[in-house]
Amino acid sequence: MPADKQTKPKLPSPRPKAVPAGKGGAAARPAAGLDGLLALVVVTVLTAYASVLAVKVSNAPVLPWVHVAPLALFLLSVCLVRLVLGVSRYRGDAGIVAGALLLAGVGMVVRLRVGAYAGGWLDLVPFALGIGLFLLALVVAGKGRVASWRVLQWPAYLAAMALLAAVITFGQRFRGGLFLPGNYNPTELAKPLLVLFLAAFLGRQQKVLANTLAGFPVPPFASLLLLGALWGVPLLLFVTMGDLGQAMLMGGVLVCMLYVATRKGGWLLAGGLAMVALGALGGYLSAHAQVRVAIWRDPFADPMGRGWQVLQGLSALYAGGMWGSGFGFGSPGAVPIVSSDFIYAALGEETGWAGCALVLATLGVFCTRCWRAAASATAPFAMALGAGLTACIAIQALLNVAGVTKALPLTGITLPFISHGGSSLVTTFLMAGLLAAVSEKK
Repeated sequence: MPADKQTKPKLPSPRPKAVPAGKGGAAARPAAGLDGLLALVVVTVLTAYASVLAVKVSNAPVLPWVHVAPLALFLLSVCLVRLVLGVSRYRGDAGIVAGALLLAGVGMVVRLRVGAYAGGWLDLVPFALGIGLFLLALVVAGKGRVASWRVLQWPAYLAAMALLAAVITFGQRFRGGLFLPGNYNPTELAKPLLVLFLAAFLGRQQKVLANTLAGFPVPPFASLLLLGALWGVPLLLFVTMGDLGQAMLMGGVLVCMLYVATRKGGWLLAGGLAMVALGALGGYLSAHAQVRVAIWRDPFADPMGRGWQVLQGLSALYAGGMWGSGFGFGSPGAVPIVSSDFIYAALGEETGWAGCALVLATLGVFCTRCWRAAASATAPFAMALGAGLTACIAIQALLNVAGVTKALPLTGITLPFISHGGSSLVTTFLMAGLLAAVSEKK
């Protein structure tokens, strides 16, 4: 070929420029898999909700608005969550967000079945408020900003003490517990406040608390005394209120957070022994605790009185069998306080062991994702906060299910996301929002 006819070699075509986040490309989408998980959540809740509505329509041709309003609120909440996460470009764990919504949706279906929404719009306020706090915590504390919350150590502690003191001062005794007028129990909000305080405290005392001798923790006496005094005050206030379940819960949270902060397994052994000793002491000194232990040991000693609730709950679980009677075909109303402490019994009667296993598996996966998010946090405070909040939800679920199934004495603890109880639902949503924020890095 003539020289003047030779062509220049072709250069490789330039690669297309990456579309920046927020400009319409894939990077503008929120956390990976979020849309698919939210779709799965909606389908699951819709299916369960439709089965309950079908039974109600078959029993009465008229469908009151109060039976449809919870579903409308749930669907609106899912859309709002997707919108806020898209606008804020959330990059955290989508499994935590979807898990919280799925558990809350299942809880809404079970509460509808047992008649917890008979009060109308007021019964929907806790769910709406909880979703709002979930999104607020996620947006405000996300993208690594949660690490700066350690400055709230003492305000959080004082706020928790003020809540507990207010309930003790102005509360009224109802079903063994103290409540403010209107049966409100704001002490649930003390749990995340105390966890936040403890996360900041352990971050500053981490080195001294990690001292061990032959694997057993031997921190300086002054540091141990300070921790015991600061954490002992809220536990004593819980005991004064007669809420031994919350005292046990926060004691377990302390043990878990000490282990996470120091990475010393000796704290698990020492904390476990201390909890057993304190539990035995509380059972010896508290008449209310003695009654619950007696019911746990032999509910047939008073089957028509104090043992009635436990026996009815066990009967409901037994009647459900493997697959349950189906929504609407059981008798959950026969169990006292079924919508709150014993909602797991209603779930077992109408969905069987299979339904209970699915709910517990969902709770397990949710807590596992939260624990992984805490473990991957770069800031020590964020790690301790995430671990404490995860332990709070996991131990609470364990105490509730163990009490209903008679594996442990009753504690009056609600089942997270599932049980009826405004303060509990709002607080659990708030903790889930903080955990979702912990999972989001800068």
